Amino acid sequence: MADRSNASPIVRSLRPYTRLQGNRQVAQKQSIAVIGGGVSGVSCALMLSREGNRVTVIEEGHIGHGCSWGNGAQYNAGSAFPMAHPGIVWKALPWLLNPNGPVRLAPRELPRTLPWLVKFILTGRPQAWEATYSAIHSLNQPCAGLYREMLGDAAWSRLFRPHGALHVWRNVALSPQDQLVDSLRTKHGVRFERIDAKQLRDLEPNLSREYNRGIYFPDSGHVTSPPELVQGLMDRAEGFGASILSAKALAIEPKATGVLVQTTAGPQSFDKVIVAAGIASRDLAKPLGVSLSLASERGYHITIPDVASAISRPVTDAASAFVATPLNEGLRVVGIAEFDSPAAPRNPMQGKKLQACAKLMLPELSPDNLTEWMGVRPSTPDSLPIIGPHPSNPAVLYATGHGHMGISGAPMTAALISDIVAGRAPRLNNDRFRVR
Repeated sequence: MADRSNASPIVRSLRPYTRLQGNRQVAQKQSIAVIGGGVSGVSCALMLSREGNRVTVIEEGHIGHGCSWGNGAQYNAGSAFPMAHPGIVWKALPWLLNPNGPVRLAPRELPRTLPWLVKFILTGRPQAWEATYSAIHSLNQPCAGLYREMLGDAAWSRLFRPHGALHVWRNVALSPQDQLVDSLRTKHGVRFERIDAKQLRDLEPNLSREYNRGIYFPDSGHVTSPPELVQGLMDRAEGFGASILSAKALAIEPKATGVLVQTTAGPQSFDKVIVAAGIASRDLAKPLGVSLSLASERGYHITIPDVASAISRPVTDAASAFVATPLNEGLRVVGIAEFDSPAAPRNPMQGKKLQACAKLMLPELSPDNLTEWMGVRPSTPDSLPIIGPHPSNPAVLYATGHGHMGISGAPMTAALISDIVAGRAPRLNNDRFRVR
């Protein structure tokens, strides 16, 4: 079970923010729109509504059925690093040139993605990379304890599996980068254990014999159903008075006091708006003079029913950049970084790649009757989400750009947003997550 001792100061600070009026405390209430019904948006809705705000979640589809529905379902306590790292260019080039590799850049998307790629490469410089990891770690590390506080013990125990996570490799020798990664994790107090082939098989007997080493992260884990997690958070938010508006947000218009959100259900007025709309956040931000550094990074998964018991925790093939996770509905295999337009047709070859990856990891697997999915990750070049107010319109706030780490980053994102809305000093230094 995740260690809650480190989370307790944060958990205590989740109590509703109040101000004194005479001799009694009165909650400061505002009307707040949250655009986006994914894990980040709904987490914001829960934390804001429990502080007495009147919250409306504006979501065109079903709650938790966008990008949050198809993710890898794991939460990371120190195991995740920025996608850009020292030497990433030389590693990514073979992936791009290999039609069966985990990265694809559509030529039509290159003009829009090129500035993002330049920033991505700059993030891979050693000094920038280390500072970025520190920021990611501070955001993600408390997630398990925060979710327990948000959901309650019963729902947390039903949805969360604190069984740790594995990263595995076929080669035996450690690289200089492995040693750098170890030193950074140790510096930040991350618990991990490097293990050999026999120890791998003791933890996960069905893994391919080609894997020769791994890292075990005891404080990481996974959820059994990402959509049930988001729905559970929404249920709690509704218990505090939050509501859902089934509509598409079309535009945000700041007013002298508050904001007007234009939707397919008509204009809606609020004191503040939180933009947590995934890749659509950049289109909502552009008319407000903000060019969010978000790339359309399309991810794919396959889910194979009735074989979730093949593994007991998330397993990441580090060299091939895919993850397998046991869920209620089956074994999910997720991966691929496909930079293409959000509206482009799904590429059927990507699902076939993931089937091949699954067979390489678990040779006895029979990927029959599987389902396939594609969703658009809102990815920033430095892997840091965008959290905070618009530079000149404080009534507009952003909580987007979590890329591969939505489950891990959503609770602290919501905590930071609730701090800013309430006028408190953010519990984390928010400079690294500012609008950019």
